[in-house]
Amino acid sequence: MDTTRPRILVDMSLHPRARAALTAAADVAGLPRDGDARAAALAGADGILAYGPPAPTELASAPHLRALAVHLAAPDVHAYAAEQGVAVIESSRLWRTVAEHTLALLLATLRRVPAADAAIRAGRWPREDLKVPYSGRDLARSTVGVLGAGRIGAPLLGMLAALEARPLFMDATPMPDLEAATGARQVDLDALLAESDAVVVLLPLDEATRGTLGAAELARMKPDAVLVNTARGPVVDEDALLAALRDGTLAGAGLDVHGDEPLPADHPLLAFEQVVITPHLGGSTLECDLELVDGLLRALGGGAAPPA
Repeated sequence: MDTTRPRILVDMSLHPRARAALTAAADVAGLPRDGDARAAALAGADGILAYGPPAPTELASAPHLRALAVHLAAPDVHAYAAEQGVAVIESSRLWRTVAEHTLALLLATLRRVPAADAAIRAGRWPREDLKVPYSGRDLARSTVGVLGAGRIGAPLLGMLAALEARPLFMDATPMPDLEAATGARQVDLDALLAESDAVVVLLPLDEATRGTLGAAELARMKPDAVLVNTARGPVVDEDALLAALRDGTLAGAGLDVHGDEPLPADHPLLAFEQVVITPHLGGSTLECDLELVDGLLRALGGGAAPPA
């Protein structure tokens, strides 16, 4: 190992070009999950790149640690890092990146994009008019209700307004400035479910939000509405979601998050052609990853990441 290069532990998936930029400037290893190997790795680390950092009790066993680059760090990690002189780099792009993926899932679900693509690859186009089964819905002039208008919801509302949708949102905090900036209306859950052609779930998961959308809530949605979830799987009751898809109460769903990750190959959600599923990709882009790599290398004194 070159002792002049920083030693960085990685505990996240990285775009290949972001990983190449990191390995060009540092000695890189994965952070073991537990045990003596994890403790030994932390003891020699100069930097950590992760979705979320280890707890302060673990960081205390990393005497050489100089910088953390993460999607988001908890307040106790910030406090510990400030005491120890450890730099904390958090993603500034993440929230808009997830908002973009949410919009992509919404459009793919409304316009039946993956199902139409699969039909063509299956050889059906020469013998069928695929416009009949795969005609979709317009986003423009559709009402889209967003549950949670925080760091992801706020930019998404702006995107929806720019695409001439009619955005609604529900949030525990009154947000008149966001209403003014986006033209969205803040409403309660009942109104949002009743009026929306598409419902987007962006609530954080805690005991108060677990199962926010269950059978009763899904039944109050329009019968041709779709649901998109890029927050956390258990905010939506999965059994209720499956039942709504089976009986046609819900026209479709776009899901980036799931109660059981990774989804097993025989998961019942995979049987529905009208369900678009991605593997928790919302925050995974080259640009989002490079922002953390570049920030970490700068904090460790190595300058910007080499061109990937």
